[in-house]
Amino acid sequence: MSVQVSYKKQLVLGIVILVIILSAVEGLLRIDDYYNSPCIFITSNIYPELDYGTQKQICNDYRDRAYLTGINLHYIPNQHTSTVNINNFGMRGSDITQDKPNDVYRIFLIGGSTLYGSGSTSDTTTIPGFLQERFINSGINQKIQVINAGIEGSSSLEEVPRIKNDLVNFDPDMIVIYHGTNDGHLDWERYTNFDSFATPFSKKVLVFFQAYLPEYKTPVLALYVINKITTGGSEHSVVPTNDSGIYEPYFKLENMVERSALWHDRIKGACEFGNEEGFKTVVLLQPVLGSGNKPLTEYEQNFLITLGGEESGKNYDTFANGLVGLDNSCHTVKDLRNIFDNVPEVVYFDNAHMADYGNNIVSENIFEILKPIVLEGND
Repeated sequence: MSVQVSYKKQLVLGIVILVIILSAVEGLLRIDDYYNSPCIFITSNIYPELDYGTQKQICNDYRDRAYLTGINLHYIPNQHTSTVNINNFGMRGSDITQDKPNDVYRIFLIGGSTLYGSGSTSDTTTIPGFLQERFINSGINQKIQVINAGIEGSSSLEEVPRIKNDLVNFDPDMIVIYHGTNDGHLDWERYTNFDSFATPFSKKVLVFFQAYLPEYKTPVLALYVINKITTGGSEHSVVPTNDSGIYEPYFKLENMVERSALWHDRIKGACEFGNEEGFKTVVLLQPVLGSGNKPLTEYEQNFLITLGGEESGKNYDTFANGLVGLDNSCHTVKDLRNIFDNVPEVVYFDNAHMADYGNNIVSENIFEILKPIVLEGND
């Protein structure tokens, strides 16, 4: 009997020691994360009015949301933090119903992290969030529902199937495709190979902890530390340098003509699907750092160097050729590369992401594009 008690005591002691070790690791990783791993938007000082703790919270809320990669890319529904809400259908913002109310004009915006709002201070200061507010104050005699369907890292590979297999079930009146940086930059082999989009097992394990044990940060923080070590700890080196120490262009010229044509064909297919299903498709080519003739701040100019300088922007201009002819299938096609030409203030904190200020300007331009389309639908 005494042996059994001894075994029980050893088991309890082992569990206590394990909990102490895990707690210590958790604490050390949290301390390291707080002081040594700020987001790029923090080091850019694009929010000078916000204290470091608030900015770090925004950074963590973006990093820690759970999502599955793969061709069925999606956020796990019902995730809520102080600055980010993922709703009941895995989209950023408040909950929605799948069945559209009779008095609602429903607009989905789809795109990558720039549209989702990486670096935004809240759901309402993303591009779709600002756009929703503009429609509320527009005086249009109909309820306009703007839904943020952006997902980090997504491109036309995932989004066109998502439009056809998922968003169509929400009875959209309009789908706005906001594209550019991901489709223009994604590794060419990956961009042409659907088989490369299987979700790795390690990602599934990480998502389990993020979704069901969100307060336990060791898995995601440990992965961050490993990535930081393997990449040399540099956040600003968005693209590697060549043997001469010169940054390679973020948007590479190799295969850019073919990439542009492939993107054109995918988007054309999405627009033709929209025509068949009775919703309007609007295609917008997003602005990026180095596009158009924006007067760059010192920070933006220095960051552009890490993107390969003006050559990267010229290659993005080649990708923009994919817009040609889309207006034959899509309801509206607009090029937004020049919307910051008269904006001297800092807009970008990296290659394409913007703080609230830039999101608001983009939303204003999108509103002017969409308003007559909405009014046309009400005639």
